[in-house]
Amino acid sequence: MDADYDIFEIVAVIRDFWLVDAESYQRSYCTNHGQPLAPGYYVVNWPEHVRARRFNEQASFHGPFKLREEAQVVLNWMHKKRESILTVASEISPVTVPIASRMEVKKAASQGLRLAEGAKAKQTVCGRKPWIVEFPLADYRKTVKVAGR
Repeated sequence: MDADYDIFEIVAVIRDFWLVDAESYQRSYCTNHGQPLAPGYYVVNWPEHVRARRFNEQASFHGPFKLREEAQVVLNWMHKKRESILTVASEISPVTVPIASRMEVKKAASQGLRLAEGAKAKQTVCGRKPWIVEFPLADYRKTVKVAGR
């Protein structure tokens, strides 16, 4: 049985292809590039349109962080960024975009979050070509690598 994850979750990668989720369950995971993640804490997020949120190639792992508190700060930043993107998207006049449904706006906002803050995309993958996005974080003065679609 799968857990009902929020769009963002903090997980702890404990060894190759195994993590402990937000509900303290040990779960297997896979990545787009087919390589295991380094041990540590990660903020995981899924595209808005994904209903069954599993730790597979649809999940984006942001990290690793040595401390859970560091991952929590990034999760809070991602929530704020998502809210600001959704706020801007909701301010678009329905007359301007008559055919955009709420789900389409959320998909665009989810994609906007992944590419926010001048992120640079680089191709690589697991079977296909995955991509890595680097988010410069002013608070940490370091770059967080993100694996995702």
